[in-house]
Amino acid sequence: MNRWRLLPGITDATQPVLLMLLTRLGELLGALLFLPALPWWRPTLWFALVLGASTWGFMRVRRPDFKTRPRLQRRRIYRSYIWLSSAAIGSACWLLYAPGDQRLHAMLGLYLVASAGLVAMWGVRDIQRTALAVVLILGPTVLRFMVEGLFERRPMVFFLGASGVVLAAMIVYTAALHAQRIASESVLRRQAERATDAMADLSRAKSRFFAAVSHDLRQPVHAIGLYLEPLAHALGDPPDPVAQHALHGIRQSWRALDDLLSQVLDIARMDAGAMLARLEPVALSPLVRAVVQQHGATAERAGVRVVALGCDEPGRHVCADDIMLRRVLSNLLDNAIKFSPAGHCVVIAVRPGAHACRIQVRDAGPGIATEQHDDVFHEFVQLDNQARNRQRGHGLGLAISRRFADLMQGHLTLHSAPGRGTCFTLTLPRADAPQTPPPAPEPFEPVPTGPGPLDAPPLPARDILLVEDDALVADAMCQLLGLWGQNVRHVETAAAAWSQRDFGDLAICDVRLPGGGNGFDLALRLRALGKPVFLLSGETDADLKARAAAAGLPLIAKPLSAARMLALLRTL
Repeated sequence: MNRWRLLPGITDATQPVLLMLLTRLGELLGALLFLPALPWWRPTLWFALVLGASTWGFMRVRRPDFKTRPRLQRRRIYRSYIWLSSAAIGSACWLLYAPGDQRLHAMLGLYLVASAGLVAMWGVRDIQRTALAVVLILGPTVLRFMVEGLFERRPMVFFLGASGVVLAAMIVYTAALHAQRIASESVLRRQAERATDAMADLSRAKSRFFAAVSHDLRQPVHAIGLYLEPLAHALGDPPDPVAQHALHGIRQSWRALDDLLSQVLDIARMDAGAMLARLEPVALSPLVRAVVQQHGATAERAGVRVVALGCDEPGRHVCADDIMLRRVLSNLLDNAIKFSPAGHCVVIAVRPGAHACRIQVRDAGPGIATEQHDDVFHEFVQLDNQARNRQRGHGLGLAISRRFADLMQGHLTLHSAPGRGTCFTLTLPRADAPQTPPPAPEPFEPVPTGPGPLDAPPLPARDILLVEDDALVADAMCQLLGLWGQNVRHVETAAAAWSQRDFGDLAICDVRLPGGGNGFDLALRLRALGKPVFLLSGETDADLKARAAAAGLPLIAKPLSAARMLALLRTL
């Protein structure tokens, strides 16, 4: 921190001027000390020399064109300024010297040593400049002390001069040590800056890598999900029990893989700094009620009752990301239901404070030992699932929840003991209610309902333009849409899609297309023709979601199940 900024009105631009004025004031006081003991013209001349040399040099280095000069030329000019000023101060050897007055000799030596120390402190980065400046200030007076003390047999004056030599050497040596330390610190600082830049580059590379991995991994998972329904249709009705069992296993494995992939990529994106929280006032009461209703069926199957406390008070808002907060509470409530024995209660309570709100989720489970409290927030840690039963999760929910809490400038803690259940506490800063109503929800968010996509009423026959560059995904979508009675024309590039723009009652566009094509821009152009369009993407970029929402384009993240695809097509 710059200490001068503690004084009002002192800025980086005025600091040199202030230092120059203070230095000149000190030199004026020094001249006045010698004025009663010497002819008036000698201290006056000395001060005039010092003032003239210092002012001339100060104005020269303050000229606008000084910084535009080459570095070596600037150094020569600055050195000449310091050396000329130092020589003017050193002229005190003749102009402020009072022969035979040891009291004034000591005062003169003290003043010159202080001046040399200040010059050394200012010029510590340039040891050559500092050494010569100290010699010019102290050398003439020290030499005169030693010569007069030796020839006039005045040992005190001689030792005063010898002390000046030692002090000058100490000043230069100390300045050299400081110069070495500053040079070492400069090297370390540059290394730290390079390391910081390298870490920033690595973080950006990780973001790009995980964005690519997210897209490339989601594509085959998306294709698997779409192929499941044609496979189920091909098995006939009623299907062979063995084939039906295998199909059920494939579907369960696909869902587990989809869930695991989403969670792992979320953690990777958060660690890479690619996921940011969109902080805004969020009303707690409706959000908590929605999360409780969402888990109502799960709690009923487990024989657990969910009790919400403090959720009926309106007007309680926290500063949070709505989606992140929902996921955190959903993870906590899901864990609480999972670990609570049948017949017990799970409590979710909102406890407001002066500056923050605490949302607590308490279960009646077996509890967690104190030494394991931190472990449960690590990735893939499940204290009671050594066999890695996927039905009990992957051990990522709490890790993601804590990261979400940190991104929302809050924190997630737990209080637990063996046999006494567990209480997770999410603390978030309070917020005032928004002055404007919350934004309208996105155009749609299809939710799979009903018995299954192939058991639902058929879709009306339509022509669909499919823009997808992945051959596996395109084949799966064409096969699935064909089973639903749709006539699909598949193209791979934005240019090919635009050439077929007159075909189809609606269009399905992948966002990432080959040849520099952009599915987002293509979708806008097709929609301008009056054609309904929705986007599919294997990327989870928040900017892409925000752009799609602002443009009113439905954006669905891959992998997409057949049930969700069917629900989506019914809305268009």
